Amino acid sequence: MDRTYLYVPPEERAAVSSAGAHWDDRLKCWYIEPGDDPARFAQWLGIDHEVELSIISDHAHVAAATVPCCGCARPIEVICIYCETGTVSGEPLTQFTVTDIQAVDGSLAKQLSSWPAFRPIDPGPDGTRFFVNHCPHCGAEQDDRDLHTEPGEPFLDIPHSAPDAIRLTPLVGEVRLSGDEHFTIE
Repeated sequence: MDRTYLYVPPEERAAVSSAGAHWDDRLKCWYIEPGDDPARFAQWLGIDHEVELSIISDHAHVAAATVPCCGCARPIEVICIYCETGTVSGEPLTQFTVTDIQAVDGSLAKQLSSWPAFRPIDPGPDGTRFFVNHCPHCGAEQDDRDLHTEPGEPFLDIPHSAPDAIRLTPLVGEVRLSGDEHFTIE
């Protein structure tokens, strides 16, 4: 199944449905199929042209781990973006994760559609939205800070994590996104 999942605020459900998107009842997400014209759905592909994409990497991965859901305690897969190399606002960095992701480029949005439980939450009062892992069972949002900053959490120190604790899926090509870089100082 080669679906591209969309990021649709609740108030735009009628519009995305009218544009021809499909509903995945199991994952509670809208998606388009390979034959659908992505240009018709650009506003729901996770691309925010208002936010500067200050993090650039051509050697990035989706890092995945299994943790208990903070809502229902069932085991779930959570992901983050891990860059072996890249730049943040033009400064070179190595071995860092990205937290509090606000926007992604089209290439990354397409690749992230393989993980539909990682999607933006509704914008806050200031209009900012963040990508967050969601539980596929109860829908609970998983807090990025808990996954990246506490000892023993999966994304605190990926280079030194236990064997098989983190699964890395390479991302294709250069990716651009906005968020906060996080790395371990040795």
